[in-house]
Amino acid sequence: MNQSLKIFKAEYQNHLLNFLWRQWSSLGVAGQSRGDDVWIIDPEALLLFTCTLGRHEPRLFDEVLDWLQANGRLINILRLKRILAKEKFAGASVLTVVAGLMSKGTDVTKWKQLAELAQPAPSPEPFFFVEDGKPLPVVGEPDPHFARYGFKRGPVRERGYSQKFRPTELTNLGLQLRALFGVSSRAEVVLYLLTHEAAHPSQIAREAYYYERAIQNTLVDLSQSGVVQLRSAGREKHYWLKTDHWATLLNRPEQFPKWVTWPPLFSALERIWLKLNDPRLATLDPLLQSSELRQLMVEVRPSFEQARFDKTLADDRQYLGEKYLPVFLADVIKILG
Repeated sequence: MNQSLKIFKAEYQNHLLNFLWRQWSSLGVAGQSRGDDVWIIDPEALLLFTCTLGRHEPRLFDEVLDWLQANGRLINILRLKRILAKEKFAGASVLTVVAGLMSKGTDVTKWKQLAELAQPAPSPEPFFFVEDGKPLPVVGEPDPHFARYGFKRGPVRERGYSQKFRPTELTNLGLQLRALFGVSSRAEVVLYLLTHEAAHPSQIAREAYYYERAIQNTLVDLSQSGVVQLRSAGREKHYWLKTDHWATLLNRPEQFPKWVTWPPLFSALERIWLKLNDPRLATLDPLLQSSELRQLMVEVRPSFEQARFDKTLADDRQYLGEKYLPVFLADVIKILG
């Protein structure tokens, strides 16, 4: 592999893992200090992304399992399935393992139903990997639960260090609303309206990964309360909230986080990461590497556009051949920044 691309591959993975640590720490995962992020955290999209990247950071992955024991009731399984159906994530098989762990010894049917989506286990494969992509050796007896799903790893030990999420943390508004209104479309609608001036039902459904009819019905109910306001723009109906008193109600400063449509962004970042880890890419000369990466960025650009990060991408048409490699590297670093 081109040396600069090899170095970038390691840096890219470190950037992604540091980003995941920062987001999970804001949610209450033990291990690292929180950042000063100003956007909402999407726990479903974050969990899907971690099911892939977390296999290269065993401590993070197991701390997330620990966090789920304390906060898993607030994960929206229907929305999780919706994101998985609409976006490309490589960690679906890992997600079923996590769901199986969450449903053991409980009557939480939502996790059991997700665990039942698991495919028959093929021959066992390593679960964790070290930085260079080699399997992490298993110390002690393999974990029996992961083995049933076709993965080899050491025993899962729940440390119990993770905390319940902090409701007044700026980034945790979504989970706070779920705790208040329930894990339902109602919480997602209020979250969207608190982070936007106004919105049409189809817009909320698309960016919140819900079915439009469910969002429409929820908005009709909420508007009858007199709290959610309605105004017409031609044939379209736009809903909005007076946010003045919401900070007091939610016991937080008069500041709401920024909305980010995380699922397409995480999906695009994951596809880039998978491409960089493709053994075939390492066998190509720099010119062909550049061509493959350029084609990949063309394919994922719509995802960046959906997440409104497309303005950070350079116009690749200006850079021919190998000249695109440093442009690609710079673009990805800007997105992570």
